[in-house]
Amino acid sequence: MPCDEGKQLAGRPATRLAAVHDGYVLQKSVVHTPLGGRVLSQCMAAAVEAKGTQIRPRYEFTRREGPGGKLEVVPVAAGGTTASYRNWCVDAIAGDIKEYICRVAGDIKEYICRVSDNAFDPQENAHIPTQAYELPDGQEILVGTDKFTIPEVLFNPLLVEGYTPVAAVLKEAGTPPDGLQGIQHMAHDVISKCDVDVRKDLYGNVVLTGGTAGFAGLRERLEKELADLAPQMAKVKVVCPTNTVERRYSVWIGGSILASLGTFQQMWMSKAEYREYGAGLVHKKAP
Repeated sequence: MPCDEGKQLAGRPATRLAAVHDGYVLQKSVVHTPLGGRVLSQCMAAAVEAKGTQIRPRYEFTRREGPGGKLEVVPVAAGGTTASYRNWCVDAIAGDIKEYICRVAGDIKEYICRVSDNAFDPQENAHIPTQAYELPDGQEILVGTDKFTIPEVLFNPLLVEGYTPVAAVLKEAGTPPDGLQGIQHMAHDVISKCDVDVRKDLYGNVVLTGGTAGFAGLRERLEKELADLAPQMAKVKVVCPTNTVERRYSVWIGGSILASLGTFQQMWMSKAEYREYGAGLVHKKAP
């Protein structure tokens, strides 16, 4: 059962889960959530800027040697750019911070950023060691509790409320955090939608792919959480490629392998077929 995370805009499907049996996707099982890499990057950007540090894209400045050999940041007029491009650049920097610093706690007990009634308590988490990160313009930030809190959003979507701008975007898109499920519950629901005969195999073959699958501890945490939800006799196993590049691009690699098979020609959709039957035909030709 693949669990694929793709970086989409907040409010759009970003994490998809689907059951695959005998090479076929069980369409009735497919579920998705807007919580994914892009939303987590936006949470990181909101966390950094909430502390008074502005994340500046690389095209907005240059660094020159000043008096005493010290590098100085000199603003550069950025002509011809749009607000959406700037947001994309900021998200890319925030995404790098997230991937460099964040990790998933092994379980909720290890999750130092404890929550009470889904509300973050800063006093209980004040002792978490901070980790430094240098922004492109030379500013150094220290990330503490957010290195655990942001990945925890995948398991407890209500934590998004702590990142007000991101929560506002999700609510505007009609997907408020209080209406979203954690990935462990989604995976359990996907398997529960399938026939009883195949559930055992699905519990034992959960595959993580995508950029966010690279979080340290995510595989182990999901396996533990899903095991707590699964029937007592079910053996839960979550796997993901050990190679980071393969893990990030597993979906593309799988698609390229499929396209290289001789049987793929039977799945092609011509322009004429698309005009006559619409995009839905792809589900019949390539179930």
